[in-house]
Amino acid sequence: MITPRFSVRQDEKQVYVTIHAPHVRAQAIEFDVDEYQFKFFASPYYLRLTFSGKVVEDEASTASFDAASGDITVALSKQTPGEQFENLDMLTSLLATSRERDTGETNIKKPIIEEIGGSISADDQIAILNDEDFEWELPQSLPVVGENELLVGKVKYGFNEQYSGLLAHVHSTANEVNEVSDPEHLNSEERRIQRVATEDAKFDDAYYMDNYMNDDDEIRLSIQFKTEFYSLLRQLQKAKKRVVTEPSTNSLIPQDVDTTEEVPLSEIIEFTDSEKKMMVDLPRKTHMISNRQAIYLGLVDILFSYSLDLRINQGEPTVESAWAIGAVSATFSNLEQFSTLDAVVAACFRRGLAYPLYRNWELCEKALEDIYVILKLGRRAVLKALLEIKSIFDKHDIYYIYSKLFIDDYCVWIQTLASDKAIRSLAHKLHNFEIEKDDLGWNLDALEDLALESSVEDEEYEEAGHNENANIDELDSLALGESNALADLSIDIQEGSSKADSSTCAGSNAGKRMVQIIGGDDASEIDQDLILPEKRENSQELQDDTDTLDEYPGSSIIENIVQSDQEPEAFKKEAQKKKGPLIEML
Repeated sequence: MITPRFSVRQDEKQVYVTIHAPHVRAQAIEFDVDEYQFKFFASPYYLRLTFSGKVVEDEASTASFDAASGDITVALSKQTPGEQFENLDMLTSLLATSRERDTGETNIKKPIIEEIGGSISADDQIAILNDEDFEWELPQSLPVVGENELLVGKVKYGFNEQYSGLLAHVHSTANEVNEVSDPEHLNSEERRIQRVATEDAKFDDAYYMDNYMNDDDEIRLSIQFKTEFYSLLRQLQKAKKRVVTEPSTNSLIPQDVDTTEEVPLSEIIEFTDSEKKMMVDLPRKTHMISNRQAIYLGLVDILFSYSLDLRINQGEPTVESAWAIGAVSATFSNLEQFSTLDAVVAACFRRGLAYPLYRNWELCEKALEDIYVILKLGRRAVLKALLEIKSIFDKHDIYYIYSKLFIDDYCVWIQTLASDKAIRSLAHKLHNFEIEKDDLGWNLDALEDLALESSVEDEEYEEAGHNENANIDELDSLALGESNALADLSIDIQEGSSKADSSTCAGSNAGKRMVQIIGGDDASEIDQDLILPEKRENSQELQDDTDTLDEYPGSSIIENIVQSDQEPEAFKKEAQKKKGPLIEML
């Protein structure tokens, strides 16, 4: 038989069940109402729901079928109008049988084996409501090392330590989450020792210091990010109470009366159709929890890795999210079972600083704050987070095994056995919990001090290098100015030489040397008019040329070039001693 997709809502007088059963004949639909139970059958679909209150089939009860959409809507009357039926959005709990749902004082013996497809016994219900006062800092009980081996010959792991054999071939797969060398034989204490050693080896001092000093961009955005649960909490706080107008019962005062009532959490936190389908597909189990505190503490570890991945990816899971959540969670990666709140928070921070893309202390603190917000919202918010984690792991062809080991059972447990009182207590403890950096054993304060000192030294070095570069730039600017002046001067000299009528060979040699220094490599490049042994016709022009030379920097050098009989190479060496890089640049 197929369990159809369905949803349930209520008002003051009736309960409405909407069933999605396409391709059925209206004539084949059957209903049965029996106090707490409602049954629906239309081949191949079968649905059995168990409510917390009694329903009756009377004249006000109706049923309608929309053949186009395939939706069947059934309205059932409440036996006690005004009674609020609890947990109508917890679909897995609605699917449980009623065999052990007596609301009277019937004494039902606790089963000695776990029942598949069963529900919660009355004494378990009472224990859930009244016996959840945990001391989160102190372990209530520690499992005996080797106890499981004595009972069944091999260790147990997973939710409530009820599985074995599922990881026998884990090392032959590409499972990069698992860190336990021999999951089928190492007990919990041996796994814990191995986990601590692996975390110590994985922690990278340089990586941590780099993220500590450079948190301005992506890391800062992750720290400032707010998950959807923050907005849900604000909505809950704003709508904590609402005004309800009721007709007056006093005939003498026929005015309506305004009263206040608390807004149901189900109106704030709603499940999507895909989430409802996942709840319907969950296995039917009645868990016999051997260590309730360990289950709640494991929930903290899983929610921490989930919240950290949400922040790093800005609320959008990626293809790496399955690995990222599994690697940070000690529950997944090392099959850890915690006994104190101190131990689980320390493990969360250690792995949060050793595995993710961003390894920042403040980011880990924000992830811990996210857990508080989720727990503050209660079981529905926790279930919503668990369903998203399940969706992430179910889509992975290797890491889906962690849904089977943990998430499926957590989704069933949170709807059936989890206590709102215990969850509120855990949220309060986390809100006031303080963890010190020394608790991790990695001397983080010293690493941060070293990072700050290195940063100061780098700044001083960069500042010194900047000043040196500024001096070099200033010298280069001066040299460039002088070289430009000399280049302009050489042009004037060439123009003056073309006008001059030098009659001596020395004049022609000087002109030859000048052109070679300025840029000519061969005497053939020189204008032949410059070396003709003729006299200047106008001595005044020569005087003007001399006056022009006096106005430019380095004019004395050019004058020596013109007048000197030295060879060009010898003269260049002598000039280089006087002006250095200026002549070299020319």
